[in-house]
Amino acid sequence: MIFGGPVRKQISKDIESELFKKQKGRCNYCGRKMSISYFHVDHKTPVSRDGKESIGNYQLLCAPCNGRKGDLTDGEFRRLYHLTSSRQAKAPPSKVIPQSYFIKISKEIAAKKAKKRRTQDSWPLF
Repeated sequence: MIFGGPVRKQISKDIESELFKKQKGRCNYCGRKMSISYFHVDHKTPVSRDGKESIGNYQLLCAPCNGRKGDLTDGEFRRLYHLTSSRQAKAPPSKVIPQSYFIKISKEIAAKKAKKRRTQDSWPLF
C-alpha cells in the first residue's frame, strides 16, 4: 500500500528526452547544464493544485531548484525569485544563475516570515 497522496504516473523516457532537447540540457530555473539522469521532472502547476499530467505542464529542474519550488506554481516561483516570467522565458536562462542567488533570496524570505511571526506574537493578549 502506498501512502502520501495519489499515485503518480511514470513519465516516459521519450517525454524526458523531448524536454531535455527542448531545454537544451539546462535546468529551467538556474540554467545549470547537466546529464539527463540528474534532472527531476517537475509539474509547472503541481498536481496538488489541479495541474495536468501532460507534456505542456512538465519541465526539467535540478534537485535544488525542484526542492525549492515545492508546490509553488511556475509563475509563483518565478515571481518569488525575480526570474523572467514564463511568458517571456521561452527557454532556460543561457547563463547559469548560481545557487547562492536562490539561497540569499530564500534567507530573506525566511527572515521576513520570522519577523512577521514575532510581530504577531508580541501583540498584547486581552
